Amino acid sequence: MTPHLPERAIETGTEKPLFIPLRTEWFRMFETGEKRTEYRAYGPRWNERTCRVGRLATVSHGYSGKRLHHRVSGFEKIARQHAPIEAQTIYPSAEFISAISFQAANGGDDAGK
Repeated sequence: MTPHLPERAIETGTEKPLFIPLRTEWFRMFETGEKRTEYRAYGPRWNERTCRVGRLATVSHGYSGKRLHHRVSGFEKIARQHAPIEAQTIYPSAEFISAISFQAANGGDDAGK
């Protein structure tokens, strides 16, 4: 049995937000709205189920810094060779990369502001 969140948790709104800690340079880009997509190695933590569209997400400056509240607006599983060069460099052994897109949690277009 694969551990996962029960459907009931999603339906009742008890699902925890996705937590995404970022280095300063990437966090600042989310904060200004310049960056709206995060790339992670595809796997048990970063996949279609855990990164489902509509799920709340907390983008954090490191693990204990400033936090931005977003909502997952898109998900794509892409072959590593088709990912941005930065993602390829960070995840050199990944076969696939998760491209997770976000919008501001309030539904506005200015993510992170």
